Amino acid sequence: MNFTLSQALLIGISGQVLYHVTQKMVAPSVHPVLAVIAFYVIAIVLCLPLFAFFPLEKSIGASLGAMNWAVIGVAVAIVLIEIGFLLIYRVGGALSTSFVVASASTAVMTLLVGITVFRESLSFSKIAGFALCAAGVALLTKSA
Repeated sequence: MNFTLSQALLIGISGQVLYHVTQKMVAPSVHPVLAVIAFYVIAIVLCLPLFAFFPLEKSIGASLGAMNWAVIGVAVAIVLIEIGFLLIYRVGGALSTSFVVASASTAVMTLLVGITVFRESLSFSKIAGFALCAAGVALLTKSA
């Protein structure tokens, strides 16, 4: 199944909006670790039918064998993101700004990682974007 960039972005953006709205609505009485486990058990069940749209090209064993350490890194990141945002919303983080602050901060940090670790180019537009992200975070976190 082939996707255009705009279709993939629409799927990702829809998922992000649904994620943050529903994450904020998780009942405060639910244990955060159990909530994350439930998220992923349900996600596994929802992923299984997707093999019809994204069939395996190799055996399951060969596909699993092709995975590297980055899969563990993504798993750790997922847990940190899930627990982090669940706690952000539980301690009163605003839906309207928490994700924006986190995303802008992430953009700045990944820009630095891209330049230093992956030797990506630095341009005026990237520097300007860096400055705008930093200014946005400063404005959104400034006490009114």
